[in-house]
Amino acid sequence: MEKAQSVDPIFSVLDRSQPKNSPGEVGPGQITQTQPQRFGQRTLGEILVERKKITEEQLREALRIQAQRGGAQKVGAILLESELIDQTDILQGLAVQLELPYLEHLPINEIDAELVRDLSIGFCSQNLIVPISRDATGVTVAVHDPLDVSAVDDLRLILGSNIFRVVCPKVTIESAINSVFERQDMSRESAQGLASDEGDDLAGLEEATDLLHDTEDAPVRREVSTIIRRAISEKASDIHIEPFEDRVSVRFRIDGALREVRAIPKKYQANVTTRIKILGKLNIAESRIPQDGRISLRVGGRDCDVRVSALPTKHGERIVMRILDKSSGVRELTGSLPEKVFKPFEQLIHSKHGIVLVTGPTGSGKTSTLASALMHINKPDVNIITVEDPVEVGLPGVGQVEVNEKAGLTFAAGLRSILRQDPDVVLIGEIRDSETAQIAVQAAMTGHLVLSTLHTNDTASSVTRLADLGVEPFQITTTVLGVLAVRLMRKVCFTCRELTTYSTEELALLNLTPERVVGKKLYRARPNGCSSCKNLGYSGRMGIYELLVFEDAIRQQIVKSVDGAALRKIAVSKGMTSLRDSAAERFMNGETTLDEALQKTQVDD
Repeated sequence: MEKAQSVDPIFSVLDRSQPKNSPGEVGPGQITQTQPQRFGQRTLGEILVERKKITEEQLREALRIQAQRGGAQKVGAILLESELIDQTDILQGLAVQLELPYLEHLPINEIDAELVRDLSIGFCSQNLIVPISRDATGVTVAVHDPLDVSAVDDLRLILGSNIFRVVCPKVTIESAINSVFERQDMSRESAQGLASDEGDDLAGLEEATDLLHDTEDAPVRREVSTIIRRAISEKASDIHIEPFEDRVSVRFRIDGALREVRAIPKKYQANVTTRIKILGKLNIAESRIPQDGRISLRVGGRDCDVRVSALPTKHGERIVMRILDKSSGVRELTGSLPEKVFKPFEQLIHSKHGIVLVTGPTGSGKTSTLASALMHINKPDVNIITVEDPVEVGLPGVGQVEVNEKAGLTFAAGLRSILRQDPDVVLIGEIRDSETAQIAVQAAMTGHLVLSTLHTNDTASSVTRLADLGVEPFQITTTVLGVLAVRLMRKVCFTCRELTTYSTEELALLNLTPERVVGKKLYRARPNGCSSCKNLGYSGRMGIYELLVFEDAIRQQIVKSVDGAALRKIAVSKGMTSLRDSAAERFMNGETTLDEALQKTQVDD
């Protein structure tokens, strides 16, 4: 087999000089067979020792256990069972053993969608294999199990080409499958148009158990699956399907910013809406009133919850789907908050009684912050109960109650019952009315720690908001321990960010002086971005925080007046780091831009 003469630039890292006896690297007419356990002169265990993943003593112990079990279990499985190594160590070891390249990441958005034209998404996802490049000598494919030669043989016959392999983690291959098939679907729809479905074909359909395996040929079903799959692969938080007079716009909210990703012809609006309402278990015969539903699905092995909201508008029902990736888990509180905020906030959530509030607008990270706080204090001797609308993040070891207003289970009704469950810590999803606020105050005054959220712009405004809800100033000062304001700010793309300088006037907008930024590298977003950030100039988000701890001076001011502006001045004079100060720190660290910092901290104006 000749070595490749030209390789796609993005895949130039690949080394085609692979051994001729490796499974899968075969020419037409050749038959591959399962290889013996020892490839070349080294076993997997020996390779792991050489790579210092395990010691020779640990390998001998694993071999002893293997002999005791009759040799039926592989040494790698025994080492995994003993938690001496992880799956990545196994994959890297197999790659070395088989003399194959190992790639942790792939440029998935640059894989040519034509490579999967003759393949099904079911075949690729079931075998965790996907083509990633082609040249004159053959096709390079990413595989998760390099010992599975049957899938490689099938792929060689389907593509009629030599096959070269690279080893990749499962999540990398699943992301590549999602991306390349989504682009292939979009290309097919653009060429053929979206065909109309009859209403009878849509009625009674069950939701896909795994959208990665949803290969249903019905165009509308495939269209909806493609939109949701693409949104999840691009880490969108919301999908907006908005009908207008002549078209239906599909927009994704990614990193807090909306962008249009495609337009659906107006004549297919009813079919797409019906399909989504069926998945969300909404009434497809009702289009005059708002409806809310939920879709539970799996995409590439990842569990996701999608909250569906349908709202009647002049041109039809407007649908917004909020995506929650449950597989991402709960972030550690220590890694989420900066050190100067973490320590005092940790003291607050370890208090025996009182109220701790987290504030911010919709989508600012309040729920995620509270979930991290609960898991930080969650211990077998602490009884934690929550009442939420809805339960967005599953927390192991925590009793979670979901509001059901149709059945009469409101925040207030749920709280009354919770307090009879002997809780130590109570989480209220949101204090939204005076009844809930009064019960929260009573719970705090009777020896419970209450965590909750408020929709206010900053920490000081929360005091005014509580007063508006009927909480007396003396109740605020005796129960509220502190308020944390949260914002999510976009990170500048580290791949394409550009060094720049700012004028004294521009720096002053962030309360910065030229002296404070001496020696700092300041960046701006590239206008058209790059492929890594999907031409946005920003990639990912990070938190900025403002913590107001209720000290004596703060309490004295609240008794005098609940004016937020006056309270804020006192808090800043006592050393509180404002949201704008927190954003300025991120800016000076090169993590974001001046424009983004100003936009996310307009409250400080």
